[in-house]
Amino acid sequence: MRRGSRGRMTGDRPDQARGPRLVPRRAPVQRVTRLVLRSAAALVVATAATVAIVIATTAPALSQRVMARKAQSPEKASPTCTVPAHIAKGQIVVAVVADFGGENGKVIVTCVLVKPGVSGAQVLQAQAALLGYPSPRYAESGLLCAIDGYPTSGCGTETGAHYAYWAYWHGGKRWLYANGGPGESRVVKGDVEGWRFEPDGSATPSDPPPRAASSAAALEVPARAAASATTTSSPSGGDAAGPVSGERRATTAVPFVISVVFILIIGAAAMLRSRRANRRGN
Repeated sequence: MRRGSRGRMTGDRPDQARGPRLVPRRAPVQRVTRLVLRSAAALVVATAATVAIVIATTAPALSQRVMARKAQSPEKASPTCTVPAHIAKGQIVVAVVADFGGENGKVIVTCVLVKPGVSGAQVLQAQAALLGYPSPRYAESGLLCAIDGYPTSGCGTETGAHYAYWAYWHGGKRWLYANGGPGESRVVKGDVEGWRFEPDGSATPSDPPPRAASSAAALEVPARAAASATTTSSPSGGDAAGPVSGERRATTAVPFVISVVFILIIGAAAMLRSRRANRRGN
């Protein structure tokens, strides 16, 4: 080997010169992919847990509402009325059943105080006054057209051999189709007056009777018994079959809120890990 004028080796090969070796950094793609997959799996698990919690908390409430509706069904339990606590001398209690017909038509049972011997028409008038409903509407012929304001128009409308009318029934051991009108009948103690609107009736005893019990013993609840039932047990109507009460709604919402917060925390942690991995890779 020979030296140059400045004392440097002139015979060294350029490829033999040593210097700092540059080691390429590993791309963070695989690391980020693993984090994303783990976060996605965690989100799936959390979502499934949320769905399970919501179903577990709402199913009992839905079941209770369905059972309450079944309990209100006429086939399961007949509607009743409360006998007034004070009955004046010379008055009797008459149960009036007004069935508005149709699959979802309401059935109203009212305990009315009247004098013995009054007509069925007078009983209907007393029922409307007690409930604050419109008075019964009659045609000029004396045909009953509407009870409690229903229907708002029309009277015994005929369609072919069928009629839209209020069928009149008398209670007892069973429902008996009334041959005469309410102005002709006279009530006595223990009587039950029944009405059912038939949108497509035959105006014969083959039409269905009111969807309620036919006897006064089954319809009339003494005032003391009604008060005891109100204080010792929950009612079968009202909120039990309607919207979920505020307390039940709050109880159902708590697990749902917790689950949503849990999912948000997992998602935020996944995003933070991804950002850190990207910074390290850069």
